Amino acid sequence: MLQNINVKTYTQNRRQFLKNTSFAASLLCIPEISFSSSITTKGKSVTFGLITDVHHGYANDAQARLESFIIEAAKQKPDFIIQCGDFCHPNAEAKPFLNLWNSFKGEKFHVLGNHDMDHGTKENIMDFWGLKNRYYSFDRGNFHFIVLDGNYLLKDGQYVEYEKGNYFRFIKSRDYINPEQIEWLKSDLAATDKQCIIFSHQSIGEIWGGYCVPNRHDVRKVIDDANNRPDFQKVIACFSGHHHVDDHSIINKVHYFQMNSASYYYAGEGFGSEGGKSMYKDTLYAFVSVDTSGKIEIEGRQSHLVSPTPTEKKHPDAARITAKISDWKVPFSKK
Repeated sequence: MLQNINVKTYTQNRRQFLKNTSFAASLLCIPEISFSSSITTKGKSVTFGLITDVHHGYANDAQARLESFIIEAAKQKPDFIIQCGDFCHPNAEAKPFLNLWNSFKGEKFHVLGNHDMDHGTKENIMDFWGLKNRYYSFDRGNFHFIVLDGNYLLKDGQYVEYEKGNYFRFIKSRDYINPEQIEWLKSDLAATDKQCIIFSHQSIGEIWGGYCVPNRHDVRKVIDDANNRPDFQKVIACFSGHHHVDDHSIINKVHYFQMNSASYYYAGEGFGSEGGKSMYKDTLYAFVSVDTSGKIEIEGRQSHLVSPTPTEKKHPDAARITAKISDWKVPFSKK
């Protein structure tokens, strides 16, 4: 089990959200996704909706869970929405699910997750989504956003792409960010004069339960080096999914937010309410505002575990398994 380092908890304002929605009446056409354009956001803040680990193909109600997020995003009208991986497989069964995602009229971004390559290659899922690059960056308003790809195996000294479930066969040598990408990150950070937020599927912070990016210290050195400047802190926060837990830590002044799954926590065979999955009654997601005044606000969502719960099943980590994404109001060193 990994231990958080340099952790300082700020005041959390938690609210319960109990929202029941119906399926969308119609689906819109899939728009072309552009990663090169930059838009100017009115005001001093940028807002985005975030959902992760919906797991179409594993969670039986994934379509309904995504729909509740899309409906809420249509109401809130963030500058963009982003899914942080483990979204769906590139097959016909997932087409209505993808169409639902693309029915959101605003901008949409994808992060590659390990399970997205369970039944195909990265090229297969990228073509299915309309994703042009495995890792990329974009500007919105006064901020720069970076998407990383942590889906590499380190095999015989070579970095190998995830494909067709090879992730399952190399548990001790997976979830790497390849060196070329780390060099790209260094160059990308050097090229912007904006404050930055990083998205990845696997955590580059420190999360209880392990399975963080093994070479996360190499990635964090690039982040720390970019922040080692007299004028302003360049990287202010990192968001990840993958671990199906609700967590926050601060490492060298950077906020690391662990965003919970939209659907469930995998508790293991004999511990879950649906096979090995401990399902969440309601969909989990978040809406995030980043303001140039030096404030990040996260509006999370709180639900509860479907019975039988890990506590009822006497899971050893039951106290840490929660059906929530916490609300947060945290400061950062403004530019």
